[in-house]
Amino acid sequence: MKEGLSIYKSLKSKGFSNIDIDQIFNYLETLDYDIKTTKYIGQMIAKNERLAKYFFLRDQLKIDISSHDNFHIHEILDQCIDWGEFWRLLVIKKGFCCIRLSGELNRKFRFIFLSGPNILTGTSSDLSESIYEDDVYT
Repeated sequence: MKEGLSIYKSLKSKGFSNIDIDQIFNYLETLDYDIKTTKYIGQMIAKNERLAKYFFLRDQLKIDISSHDNFHIHEILDQCIDWGEFWRLLVIKKGFCCIRLSGELNRKFRFIFLSGPNILTGTSSDLSESIYEDDVYT
């Protein structure tokens, strides 16, 4: 049954093994993800989950400027963004998840990033909603 799902096809095309895919589906089912609409975002190899999330998110924020200024942009991002809070909002508002896959590569682990409606996002997974929707301004 899962072989017909787009997420399954996407994971297979990215080279994930059947064991990895089973682990991913078990995680998604545990948090009641809508597997039909869950999407693969990417993967990262890192020493721990915190670093995997940090490097993955930072790499996703692409700012097109000359290459010699890239270091300074990353330094500015590091000082200005609360990466933990940023990730928390992505989990709650957009259904992001980070799954550590089994196995180890030179004391580093593989992490996969997915997004989709789940038990935490409820029905508010619409991308057009503001992250400030719950804030009341007077």
